[in-house]
Amino acid sequence: MRLADDLTQALLHSPFKTPLKAWVLVPMFAIIAVSVGLSTGLFRPGWLDSPLAPLLPFILFLFPSLLEEAFFRGVLIPRNILASGRVKATWRVVISTLLFVAWHPFNAMAFNPTAIPLFLDPWFLVIVGAMGLTCGYAYALSRSIWVPVIIHWAAVTVWVLFLGGRNLVLEL
Repeated sequence: MRLADDLTQALLHSPFKTPLKAWVLVPMFAIIAVSVGLSTGLFRPGWLDSPLAPLLPFILFLFPSLLEEAFFRGVLIPRNILASGRVKATWRVVISTLLFVAWHPFNAMAFNPTAIPLFLDPWFLVIVGAMGLTCGYAYALSRSIWVPVIIHWAAVTVWVLFLGGRNLVLEL
């Protein structure tokens, strides 16, 4: 039950007790995401005009943010990975990130075919990879699942509400 204990402890660990260095990659992720997104046309600035817009932050908190982070960070990276050394921690973050990136095309092809053009776009996957590394690093240092959930949620919410991002709820 170590896995369940790890995830439970990660859920119970407050993000407010997180060292500032856990957040250090967030500005670099934001620069990469905005630069890539704007230069490739993945980001189209403008407010989402939908009656569902007020609900989307809550929906996006659950999926993808909480569910994806619980699995890709909370399950794939042991909560105390830093005790195993930096090399092992780095490998776990990299493996978690590679699986996180691979999940997006798989998700589109298996469950969400309207997302195929976006989720197979190499530039979108670069942004996903940068997010995965940022969230993995933040989780390893903070030992709280809430830190990567907050990062993931903020990025996806800004993308959907202000940068023309795609959301399945809007397509239903």
